[in-house]
Amino acid sequence: MRRSLVAVVVGCAAWAAARMATFAAVAAWFPDALPQPGEDVFPSTVSLLAMLGSDVLSMIVAGYVTASVARRAQVGHAAALGAAIVVFGLALMTVGWRGEPLWYQVTLVAIAVPAAVTGGSLRSQRRDGAPR
Repeated sequence: MRRSLVAVVVGCAAWAAARMATFAAVAAWFPDALPQPGEDVFPSTVSLLAMLGSDVLSMIVAGYVTASVARRAQVGHAAALGAAIVVFGLALMTVGWRGEPLWYQVTLVAIAVPAAVTGGSLRSQRRDGAPR
């Protein structure tokens, strides 16, 4: 039980770190793609789609990390991470709306579990296919 909790917490930390890294990279390479300081609105739909893509990658990485820490029931632990991200996303939708369109917020919440499970599946397949 403790390892399961640690796996999900570490996965959440990995998700946050990966998400911050992708936002930092986008801000460095494409400064007009993100809101400027003091602004709450993303400049374009293309920017939002790019951020969704980076969020998917962050969630896949986090699912992989969660599965690595869990060692057993890897996909299930990755799904638990996805559920935690959904809860976090729903909380942000109700408390901390930053001005993104509703379709962006809903899509972000909807992709959390499938993306995290994809990362967990990748880890599970790697482990199962490794020579012993």
